[in-house]
Amino acid sequence: MRKISSIDKNGKVLFVNDKGTGTTDGSEQDCLGYGFKFRNSVCYCYDTTTKPDSDKNKAKGNILKGDGNFAIGIGNKITSGINNVALGFRNLMQRNADNAIAIGKNAYAENFGEIAISNSKIPNRAKFAIHQFDGITTDETPTELYLGGHSGARLYMNTNYESSLMIKYTASALNAASNEIWCNYGEFAYKYVNSTLSEVGHAKGTAIRDSNLDYDIEFASVSNGEDYIEVKVEGESGHTVYWTIVLQVTEVRYG
Repeated sequence: MRKISSIDKNGKVLFVNDKGTGTTDGSEQDCLGYGFKFRNSVCYCYDTTTKPDSDKNKAKGNILKGDGNFAIGIGNKITSGINNVALGFRNLMQRNADNAIAIGKNAYAENFGEIAISNSKIPNRAKFAIHQFDGITTDETPTELYLGGHSGARLYMNTNYESSLMIKYTASALNAASNEIWCNYGEFAYKYVNSTLSEVGHAKGTAIRDSNLDYDIEFASVSNGEDYIEVKVEGESGHTVYWTIVLQVTEVRYG
């Protein structure tokens, strides 16, 4: 299934193109795969003429709590947070979900700004999710990044389940003063079993960078009352560096 790149205020959906470097309107099959509407060769995530109102949502069994939350489909449930959107069938938004999106069937979004996609017939079982971390460094001290740059917004585990997580990541850093960049990529696996979050393995790619930059990225499991995956980056002394790290998480869990 082609990945979604963006959804504008009118509901128009753009997909990631085949090269992964740009966007495309996508095909009818791409659009219908998410349960969206395909009109005049354009994909829309809702009817651009009439949006469902809250009464229609309730009539379809959608449960919405919190401010600015919205659902299209049947049986979606948003139990906490603000500005969340559920599209499809029996998607779930809970725990730390704010400004998040759940798409498909039985997708579950539980963290800040999460984009969760699933087509599982079993609730709370499996999903593909995207998480974006932003931040700034001014020296070589390891600095934690947060989801969307919002302090304290981390990739928390739901400790009610045992989980297997395969994570691919891309890292992009900009030193705007020197017009230089540092980028990296890689993948790692984590598990949450026997009440313990731990790394199983990590394969880091070769940094793609301007040659004089010596930046770095690291991940760690943290348990301080809540278990989460920590994302830290290192710049250099005297360098003001702007960072974005994107994690693509494939998860299956049981509990």
